[in-house]
Amino acid sequence: MRSLLLSMLCFSWSAAGAIVVMDDNGQEVRLEQPTQRIVSLAPNITEVLFYIGAGEQIVGADEYSNYPQAAKSILRVNNHAAANYELILSLKPDLVIAWQSGNGDKIINPLRKLGIPVFVVETRKMEAIPNLLRRFGQLTGNQDSAEQRANEFSQRLEALRAAQSNKPPVRTFYQIWDEPLITLNGKHMVSDVISLCGGENIFADAAPLVPYVNIESVVAADPQMIIAGGSQLEQPRWYSSWQQWQGISAVINKQIYLVPSDLMQRHSARILEGAEIMCDYMDSARGKIRKAPAAIHIKRLRPIKKPLTMLAASNVPFFHFVKSE
Repeated sequence: MRSLLLSMLCFSWSAAGAIVVMDDNGQEVRLEQPTQRIVSLAPNITEVLFYIGAGEQIVGADEYSNYPQAAKSILRVNNHAAANYELILSLKPDLVIAWQSGNGDKIINPLRKLGIPVFVVETRKMEAIPNLLRRFGQLTGNQDSAEQRANEFSQRLEALRAAQSNKPPVRTFYQIWDEPLITLNGKHMVSDVISLCGGENIFADAAPLVPYVNIESVVAADPQMIIAGGSQLEQPRWYSSWQQWQGISAVINKQIYLVPSDLMQRHSARILEGAEIMCDYMDSARGKIRKAPAAIHIKRLRPIKKPLTMLAASNVPFFHFVKSE
């Protein structure tokens, strides 16, 4: 009921039959009819559009839109730093969908000045994804498919939430980059996944959405699990780099894991797959947690002699996750 009320608040029809939908910046986007020519400026947006059956309506996409397979054939119109506005105009889009923290005002504002309707998304919680699906369905004329997908997502999310309830907390460090060492604060959707699985993000209270941290602060927080987005093919090299820090509980108990970046760091329906993997890993960590971990003395720890090596399996680029709010 709550999600239905939220959906009703986010879109409406005018007396003339136009579609009016509110984006995540609180801006109303008005279309005279469902969009037929969409430019998607981020891979998570492209995924959601395909998920509700609107993939064939995309005429342009960012260079990292690689899922599903059909997305790879869409014309590329932007990257992290810039958009090809001339190319976008030539495609005659009736709607551009942008990601606020991924694209930023630098790319979004010029599109508005060109007179193109721009719908901005900034999803921070998994429970907000069904509402996003419904709004995309309204904008694209795929209401029935979007409603079905939204209900399916909600059911899976609630089942996972119920399965993870009342489990002991696990101090968790989520790593997205190695040099500099970068993580995510409590406002990011990845932190929402950590909480869903019963974990505690050790940098939840950091001020930036994507804080830069040092190894000493990680050691001081003593995570019981370290997890990052990346390929299992890279795990041996990535895993061994943490072994220098034997004062960390996650290292002592060998609770260091990888989850495919595309499943965790894209704000799409596939984040449930990433959440299921993370929850399984966290259950494993619970079985290894010591009742009384040894005290940590940072001054006794050796500095890193070589950089942590990490991540690169995903085509989702680093810069999509280091944007500040």
